[in-house]
Amino acid sequence: MVRNGLIVLLFAGLLLGLAYVGGPVRGEDAESRIRTQLAVQTALQQGRDELQRGNYGAAVSCLEKEIARVDGSREYMNALREAYRGYIHELNQAQRFAEARPYQERLKILDPGYHLEMNAGHSSVAPAIATLASQTSPPTAKPNPPARPTPTKTYTARPQMPEEPDRFSADISAPLSSSSGTAPSQVGDLLTRAKQAFDRKDYVAANRLYDEANRVDNHALTPYRELWAFCKLCCVTDDVNKSGWSPPTEAEKEILAALALTDSPQLQRQGKEMLRTIQDRRIEIRHTPAQNGRWAEAETTNFCVVHMQSRDLAEQVARVAETTRAAMIRKWFGEESKPWERKCRIILYATAEHYARGSHSSAASPGHSTMQSEPDNPERVVFRRIELHCDVADMLTHVLPHETTHAVLAGRFGRHHVPRWADEGMAVLTEPREKIDRYLKNLPTHHSKHELFPVGKLMGMAEYPDGRLVTPFYVQSISLVEYLSSQKGGPQEFARFVRDGLEGGYEAALRRHYGIQDFNDLQDRWSKAALGGSSGVAAIYPLRQ
Repeated sequence: MVRNGLIVLLFAGLLLGLAYVGGPVRGEDAESRIRTQLAVQTALQQGRDELQRGNYGAAVSCLEKEIARVDGSREYMNALREAYRGYIHELNQAQRFAEARPYQERLKILDPGYHLEMNAGHSSVAPAIATLASQTSPPTAKPNPPARPTPTKTYTARPQMPEEPDRFSADISAPLSSSSGTAPSQVGDLLTRAKQAFDRKDYVAANRLYDEANRVDNHALTPYRELWAFCKLCCVTDDVNKSGWSPPTEAEKEILAALALTDSPQLQRQGKEMLRTIQDRRIEIRHTPAQNGRWAEAETTNFCVVHMQSRDLAEQVARVAETTRAAMIRKWFGEESKPWERKCRIILYATAEHYARGSHSSAASPGHSTMQSEPDNPERVVFRRIELHCDVADMLTHVLPHETTHAVLAGRFGRHHVPRWADEGMAVLTEPREKIDRYLKNLPTHHSKHELFPVGKLMGMAEYPDGRLVTPFYVQSISLVEYLSSQKGGPQEFARFVRDGLEGGYEAALRRHYGIQDFNDLQDRWSKAALGGSSGVAAIYPLRQ
């Protein structure tokens, strides 16, 4: 939600990057089209049957085999998302973290909210917010003494060893020479014990033994560099998972050492992903206590949280905002984030009443954001502010990511402001999937009441509609953004499409980016995908009511 009356500008789109999701090509004969539809329908039914039996791995296998031929069916994607969640849980329970990792990455594509659940400790957020909010005081009261922050639980999967023949076992018994004059038997004993520890998956012990062997004779470690690198990455992963939001100080140093040891593309990629995860989480926060009537502040590189709440809650808000900002810039624009010229202020009110009084907004609103740009240069954002109240149970996982996305999109569309439909559609898609589905399940109802807009009119709306059409506007915007950002090229292609559409017209941009001829063509394709129609796979899967 954004404030009306000001220049306002905005995570997480649905990048269905598993495969290009498209229907049968034009000109394909009827028989082939029927076979495609039957194959997809059969896969969906088999997947649902396996889900009912609790066989999540089998459900994933059934559903993934036809993913390339799905014609935008939300029913199919919902079933696949449920299968991923169940299978990930099973693998993690069995401590098969490396096997769970690729499915976590795919689920983050299907459900952007899953990324935030992992980083914000989904299972404990709501009780924490309720507890912290109940301990807060009205704005005029003195703040509570700063409490020691409690790390929020996070999870990062262990890396996977490259799948290639074990070329290390033969080296253990090979004669060893030592340039330092150390007895070869000493180094050989360390390497033998290290490999034994590795084989029993005791990577901490293996890493320590490889370190020790390297100190004795660094030349002897050459055949073992990849094993040693893998051990270092696993140890860092475990340390990061134990530490929560604040990774250990030596974590980056260990990852860099691991990257220097291996040429394996797989370990290089996993190490760099871990490095980026640590850098995203390593958020320095400077606290200024409340004094002389001024509220306390918690500052990061890009945000300043102004509050009279507990120090712990202020830190959680700051970290979620920074993490969401980095993820959204990467997701929609394919860039690593650079600091904003001016920090975004996040104002936390204790209750809805305080929020309404302090922000002059409706107490029914969970929060809002306000952005201002230079009048003649929309790309130069001079003011960002997010206002929230802490008695909203899902503030960290729903409201804050939504409003942070509004702030991220400000100034990113050239000489134009982000259009309302894209602004709200992209923002809602940052929220957990169950919240998105609560919106989308109402799409058929709005359609039957003739409350939806022609897509050309929706894209051209400069402001929100009035009265009863506000909710249909949100629902249709979410659905249309989800549909377009699920096409080939994903969210980044969608962002380029919006920018080009604002500059040279949406119909020309549709042809250039998606091969869609005009608004009528888009209306037909989107309607079939979102609502079903007379043709296409979506027609045989009614929307979930």
